[in-house]
Parts: sequence; C-alpha cells; structure tokens
Amino acid sequence: MTNIQDIIPFMKDGWVAMDKEKRWFWSSTMPEIRIDGRSWCCCREVINLDCFDIAPADDWTKSLIKVSGK
Repeated sequence: MTNIQDIIPFMKDGWVAMDKEKRWFWSSTMPEIRIDGRSWCCCREVINLDCFDIAPADDWTKSLIKVSGK
C-alpha cells in the first residue's frame, strides 16, 4: 500500500481526503463534512483515487490534506 503523502507531490493544487468507506479522492475545493456526519461534501471538480492502493487514514474525519506548493 502507498502512503497518501507519497503521491501528493504529483497532484494539482487542491485537497485530498478519505471518506468513511476508506476511499481517497482529490477535490479542487476544500470539502466539508456533511451535516449528517457520514461523508464529505464537495462542490466542484472531484477525482476518485481508487486507481492507487492508498493506505487508509486512522480517522476519515481527520484525513483532509491541502495540496499546494509546486
């Protein structure tokens, strides 16, 4: 399994996070946890990262990472 930190340097600026189902995604805007507390809410471009075998975070609600600085 790959650590999310290992692939972040190759991503466009935006945000990455893991949902409750342990699936990572990239978003062009900062996602927020929905009111029901079950998933992230994203308003713009979102890309599923299932093509990578990424290790899950310990807590999906604390998995949000800003991608920037290329």
